[in-house]
Amino acid sequence: MILYFDNLITNIPLKPGVYSDLDRIRDSCKSYSNGDRYDVTCYMLASYAEIDWEEVVIVYEFAEDMVHRKKEFESFVKDLFPKAHIFYGRSDTQKKFQEKMRFVNKLKGDLVLYAGNNDHPFVSPDRKTLDACLKKAEMMCKKWEYVSIFYSHFTEAYNMAKKGNFYHDAICFRSKFLEEGENYLVSLCDKGCSNSIQIVNKNLINHWVSSKNLGSGVFRRIESMAFHPDMKRVKQILIHPKSPVCEHFDGYSHTKTSAAPIPSSLVPPLFIPAGFFENKIKIRYGYDDHKEGWVNINPLKKKYIFEEENGIDLKISLEDIPLFWKKRISKIDINKNLDQELARDRANAIKNDIKNVFMSKKNKGYNWYLFKHKLITGGYLPYSLVSLFRRSELLTKFKRKMQHLNK
Repeated sequence: MILYFDNLITNIPLKPGVYSDLDRIRDSCKSYSNGDRYDVTCYMLASYAEIDWEEVVIVYEFAEDMVHRKKEFESFVKDLFPKAHIFYGRSDTQKKFQEKMRFVNKLKGDLVLYAGNNDHPFVSPDRKTLDACLKKAEMMCKKWEYVSIFYSHFTEAYNMAKKGNFYHDAICFRSKFLEEGENYLVSLCDKGCSNSIQIVNKNLINHWVSSKNLGSGVFRRIESMAFHPDMKRVKQILIHPKSPVCEHFDGYSHTKTSAAPIPSSLVPPLFIPAGFFENKIKIRYGYDDHKEGWVNINPLKKKYIFEEENGIDLKISLEDIPLFWKKRISKIDINKNLDQELARDRANAIKNDIKNVFMSKKNKGYNWYLFKHKLITGGYLPYSLVSLFRRSELLTKFKRKMQHLNK
């Protein structure tokens, strides 16, 4: 597999105000406060060093206030990936992406983890799920032209595969479930799926980048080209991990006002543990109080530190500590009075809640709620008319009148 990282690294948000819930969390406590994009980028790349890559391609550009760290950053990358191919100057036009893909196409390996974001670290405690998904993808590539694996946004990716939950039935209803393995689900999407958080085969990424001439416009990520109205939609095999592989550093706070919200109290944003870059992480497991300078973990606690003064940092078991943390841990302090079996059971229950956060057909009123949403969003229209429906000024008043029904 090839890592293709292509990003502008800046602390200026692309869409200010989208993450207001996240800002509240970051400002509420020291544990979750670290959000500097340089550090987050290095944190993500450090996590990717735990994955076996055939080739690593790093394309990056710094905002003006970070340019002085260019030498430092490239040294950090080379320590992680000694044979990495490093290019300065991020891709932001179709022509630039095509140039980079001509280089990537010459490299060994058919699957490409396209990192169009710099904040989706590898959080799995091992490589089992990822390796199983990669093996399945390689098998599917023998039968299908376009294949991908969702490597992040686990809760959404997992639920989009099967009927019976709101995320699939309202948002990803064109995805058809095919099969299930121990570590993954497989679906077929007739119109494809172009999100930038996918491991894709070269056929698919080249289709997005080169199958249509999209002119000289600005495209900051490949998905902007893949979603272009002139781009031909293709049948695509999607592989959905059954446990998290990577996750968004900023969590799901952007879904707070959406039709399918994922609360931060269930899936919090990520943070960089104190001492990470110095290999001095200190883990404190099973205590009811919070100790600064340590990563305080207790799945039996009800509240996170951003929810109450003496809350906890994480609600996971020791077995679920991210793989890339482990060699950077200097101390682990386990509460001798902790019922570890009970804590493990509670951590597993939380993981199950994360999988099943969305309303399902088992909920009362589900079909009526689903009907209203699809009526408002044009979900009952043919795919070719959905975009027109969403832009229609004539239907704006109707959509506004109907919107209150979904409240």
